[in-house]
Amino acid sequence: MEKFEIIKEETVEEYGSKVVMFRHRKTGAEIMSVSVPDENKCFGITFRTPPDDSTGIPHILEHSVLCGSRKYPVKEPFVELLKGSMKTFLNAMTYPDRTCYPVASQNLKDFYNLVNVYMDSVLHPAITPWTLKQEGWHYEIEDASKPLTYKGVVYNEMKGVYSSPDSIHMRRCKEELFPDNTYGVDSGGDPVVIPNLTWEKFEGFHKKFYHPSNSRYSLHCLPLFLLCAQARRGGRWFDGSMVWG
Repeated sequence: MEKFEIIKEETVEEYGSKVVMFRHRKTGAEIMSVSVPDENKCFGITFRTPPDDSTGIPHILEHSVLCGSRKYPVKEPFVELLKGSMKTFLNAMTYPDRTCYPVASQNLKDFYNLVNVYMDSVLHPAITPWTLKQEGWHYEIEDASKPLTYKGVVYNEMKGVYSSPDSIHMRRCKEELFPDNTYGVDSGGDPVVIPNLTWEKFEGFHKKFYHPSNSRYSLHCLPLFLLCAQARRGGRWFDGSMVWG
């Protein structure tokens, strides 16, 4: 625990919980530890990811980092966890200015495994240009006599979103209200703009924002020192930098 400093401590009487804010001395990563009498153990990683256009980089990265990592070089560890974990929650969400990766489980060993996979996935993903083509966009030939079409997991998802009049109306309102900042673009991706995303920008976005110094963590129902102890027993969730321990 010497690698952390306590920033703030509070007791939330309404929930019978103690909240402690830590800062990792080396990276500046901030961790909120909430101690409550609850069997459900939760962990979340959040990165500040403000986009400057509507190519959907944060959304595509959210999908892509969960498609294999340095420690878990399988096609889709997220899908394997969905099938085999005893999780009570497992997902990832993209917001206009941040991307979140929360997990939860009532089983301690399963919880440690979920944290391990997620930490390695976001910090050391096995992303390649093919990942961008699969999760973002690529050309596809459906009929040799017809023009090329665009396909991709996020591209197809956002085509569905933009087929809703309500979604289009909301998008236009934000563009008018916030013409000169990140809230005026679509972090999820506009199907018209998504094909403008290049590999260089995609890879650069991950290197710029997916770093401990640009992250915040939340830990619910498990003291931070226990997570540090698990890391010392071989978790090494930050590998070389060893944030947890």
